[in-house]
Amino acid sequence: MHPARVLVASRLNLERPGTLPDMGFYRAYVLPQLLGFSERIASMELVRQRTVEYATGHVLELGVGLGSNLPFYDPEITSLTTVDPNPRFNARVRRRLRHLPFPVDAREGRGEQLPLKDGTFDSVVTTFTLCCVGDLERVLQEILRVLKPGGRLLFAEPGPSRDEEVLKWQRRLARLQGLVVDGCRADRAIDTALIATGFELKRLELAYLDGLPKSLGCVYEGLAVKPL
Repeated sequence: MHPARVLVASRLNLERPGTLPDMGFYRAYVLPQLLGFSERIASMELVRQRTVEYATGHVLELGVGLGSNLPFYDPEITSLTTVDPNPRFNARVRRRLRHLPFPVDAREGRGEQLPLKDGTFDSVVTTFTLCCVGDLERVLQEILRVLKPGGRLLFAEPGPSRDEEVLKWQRRLARLQGLVVDGCRADRAIDTALIATGFELKRLELAYLDGLPKSLGCVYEGLAVKPL
C-alpha cells in the first residue's frame, strides 16, 4: 500500500476494516455489467461530476461501485475513503487508485454500520447508492454520525417524480427495477428522509436524465448539512 494511504488511515483514526462475504453470481458478474453501461450514459456522468466536484477535505464515498466518480474529485481534497459491501468491486476500484493525486482508503462495509469513527469527514458523497440500501433511515443516521459538525452530504439519487403520470409508471416498474438493479427503489423521497434524520437541506433539484425514460431517470440532486 502506498505510504500516504497508511498515513491518512492512521490520521483519521479509522476503525479496522472487516471482511464481508462474497456477494454471489449476480453482484459478481451481472451488476458490474450494468454499472459499466451506466458509465456510458452521458447525462449520468454529468450528474456524477456536478455532485462530486463540490467535495472538500476528508471525503467519504458510499457505494463506490466500479469507481465511476473517481475522475471527478478535486485533486486538492485531503483524502478519500470509500465504502462498498461488494469485495469484487473493491478489488476493481483498487486498480484505479494508483494515478490519483490524493490518498485513498478503500474499505468493505455496509452503510447501515459504517466501520468509521464519529465526526471524521468533511464531506460524504452518494450517487445512485441510497436507492439500493436496505435501511435508508439507518444509513442516513450513520452518515450524520461520521460527518463533522457542519459537514456536507452531496447526493444524486433516484426519487419519485412530481409528475403523477411518471410516478404511476415508477410504481408499476418498482418491483422489476428492484430485481434488476440490486434492490434499487425510486419511490424513496430523499429530501423527506434527510430532514427526518436531522440534516439541514440546503439545496435540492429534481431533473430527468437524458437518454432514459422519465420513469427510470428521475434524479434528486442536492446538498444537506450536519448542524453545528
